[in-house]
Amino acid sequence: MAPHRRILFLGLSASVLCSLAAAWVPFWSGRAVHALELRQWHASRRDLLWMLGFTLFAGIGRYLMRNTLIGLSREVEKRQREELYDSLLARPFSFYEQSRIGDLMSRMGDDVNTVRMATGPGLMSLLQTASLLPMTLVLMLQASPRLALAVITPFTFLAAGFYLIGKWSHRIQQKIQVVTSQLNTFSHETISGEKVVQAFGLEALRVAEFEELSRTQARMSIRQTILFGAYMPLSAFTAGLAALVLVAYGGTLVLRGALTLGDLTAFTGYLATLAWPIMSLGWSANLFQRGRAGQERIEAVLNDPGAFLPGHAPLALRPGPAAMELRAASHRFESGRGIGPIDLALPPGSRLAVVGGIGSGKTILLQVLAGLREIQEGTLTLDGRAMGADLLREHWAGIGWVPQEAFLFSLSLRENLALGRPGATEEELWEVARVVCLDDLIRRLPMGLDTVVGERGVVLSGGERQRTALARALLRKPRLLLLDDALSAVDSETESRILDNLRAFLVDTTLVLATHRVFVAELCDRVLVLEDGNAVQSGTAQELAQEPGHFSRIKRLQSLEREILGEAVS
Repeated sequence: MAPHRRILFLGLSASVLCSLAAAWVPFWSGRAVHALELRQWHASRRDLLWMLGFTLFAGIGRYLMRNTLIGLSREVEKRQREELYDSLLARPFSFYEQSRIGDLMSRMGDDVNTVRMATGPGLMSLLQTASLLPMTLVLMLQASPRLALAVITPFTFLAAGFYLIGKWSHRIQQKIQVVTSQLNTFSHETISGEKVVQAFGLEALRVAEFEELSRTQARMSIRQTILFGAYMPLSAFTAGLAALVLVAYGGTLVLRGALTLGDLTAFTGYLATLAWPIMSLGWSANLFQRGRAGQERIEAVLNDPGAFLPGHAPLALRPGPAAMELRAASHRFESGRGIGPIDLALPPGSRLAVVGGIGSGKTILLQVLAGLREIQEGTLTLDGRAMGADLLREHWAGIGWVPQEAFLFSLSLRENLALGRPGATEEELWEVARVVCLDDLIRRLPMGLDTVVGERGVVLSGGERQRTALARALLRKPRLLLLDDALSAVDSETESRILDNLRAFLVDTTLVLATHRVFVAELCDRVLVLEDGNAVQSGTAQELAQEPGHFSRIKRLQSLEREILGEAVS
């Protein structure tokens, strides 16, 4: 709330203005009744005018209070969503491997909403009660201390009830938010993997599991509703009991002459003025309990150490291709899989192919070179400088990254291509499209570059999505281009054309590509063969083809495959 001190002060001032004016309305109504009792018509009209004036001020203050504090809650909501979004974008791969998307969506949605309700309506109700109660008590004590204490006594039991209900409500709300997160995660995974669910005939099983999670959430929500439902009856009972005390004891004081009829009328107004703020304390207490639970879950994400990258200012990139070097570097998971220790030097403008079987560590190596995974041992340097948080953003701004599964956004083809360079010209877009052999497809599309590709590029084939992702990376004119089996879904003829185009296009770029196809590796200056995360062979494609090992074995198999396919075609 520190950045919003000014708005909070204005809201507090408006709340005090509203409460002070509302507290004096019953006072002047009691004065008017007392003047009528004494048949002082002029004084009665004057008191009624004062009552009207304070009512007007109370209305103005209430409007300002609601406008300010509700607006404050929306600003808090906006700021928290932006902080969460920035935080999630700065997370390493390891964070998303340990977190579930449904849980993160729940924190950005439900939890932020609970905090907004607490800082808006909840805070407004609390400030109104805190500023109205003291002034009203002072006026009540001034009129009749004995009656004031008698009327206020029932509300002390209400405060104790609110405390216990709020304590229980907080515990249940924490459980509800965890179950809601599990429900969101389950729904997200099921819908994303609907093809697998249908292929294995798991619809009934997933529906049963979803129903069980829904029943658990419903049970907890019902408990919370029962607790929350106790606020209003308890408040209404307390207000009714206070009214009973007012009529019984206050009426006795009037009959004895210890209290005027005007004071009794004022007490009735005081009680009506205090009834809603005190009754709303239960509602606001519930909002604060929910907001507290939501804020704890939000802070668990925001306060994770080592999650943020310094600054967002534009970076001046170094010209020319990148140079990188790994020395005794390793990154291993708890299972033992990963890479390293490994030594690797990438001179500026070099071309390196990384070859190996499934699970050999090719993707992990490229992720380390991209700065997406931190090495656990050894050193990683960029242009002779040790890679750290100060260099990471500069490194990311100069790389082109094409993962195994090309991800496209639910935007037009133009926007997907220009994602890394929003200011790219039409000519530059068509240039990279020609390099990846995508220009013919664009001309066939109904709206060309402005064709919306759908969620994750659903209207495109797997090879077309891969070529779009490659064009997106090339448009950045990267210093370092990392291709993780980026052409696996492309036919061999198109692949050969793309690779020939890349030779001429990648003049000032260092290239590292992971591939299963040895004929693609032959286009690079050097080949690195990985096995269980270790470099077992290194050299040119011609040298490795003559040595016994994985590369020569795969080359013989793929050569035989080409011969068989060639004979089948002929």
